[in-house]
Amino acid sequence: MRISVFGLGYVGTVSMGCLAAGGNRVVGVDVSADKVAMLNKGTSPIVEAEIGELIAAASKEGRLTATGDVNEAIAESDISLIAVGTPSAPDGSLDYRAIDAVTGQIAAAVKAKSGPHTVVMRSTVPPGTARNRVIPALEAGSGRKLGDGLAYYSNPEFLREGTAVRDFHKPPFTLIGAPDGDDAPVLRELYGAIPSPVHVVPYQVAEGV
Repeated sequence: MRISVFGLGYVGTVSMGCLAAGGNRVVGVDVSADKVAMLNKGTSPIVEAEIGELIAAASKEGRLTATGDVNEAIAESDISLIAVGTPSAPDGSLDYRAIDAVTGQIAAAVKAKSGPHTVVMRSTVPPGTARNRVIPALEAGSGRKLGDGLAYYSNPEFLREGTAVRDFHKPPFTLIGAPDGDDAPVLRELYGAIPSPVHVVPYQVAEGV
């Protein structure tokens, strides 16, 4: 599958390396030119067991690249994972600035694209984020409605520092937030090689984990 990963921090880099190791074509996207350059040289921007070797191998085989160009990344992928940071704001609430910025950029790029696109939230967000924030922004910015050339899922991660690669390949289960009646076939295919049960639930339930 063709995948773009937005945010090349801990979750994004681990996701990139593991998905590319699984045979997918993966492009990473970040505002940091240093992270983009490192990945394009086959070097991991984070320190984590096994991930350096996975990235080096996938880069050498041409299945892993990085860019700062959102339009390029969207054009070259069918699925986008959002893995940007979600720090706390001064008042203790979630700082949505990175989420909002990336959502707007993806939406604009999808608008310019002819084919369908799937967006997946890997970042940690509170219940209601999909329905109240991200989906409205994607629909407004792309000019598409959910289910009409645009799909959106929540897919929280369960990665622990030091064992993240193992956790990615052998999670206790894969949790997917989806609209009513949508069994998330694209993500079921994406994670098909992972020997763990898949649970598809409403967005708000997945976000509340």
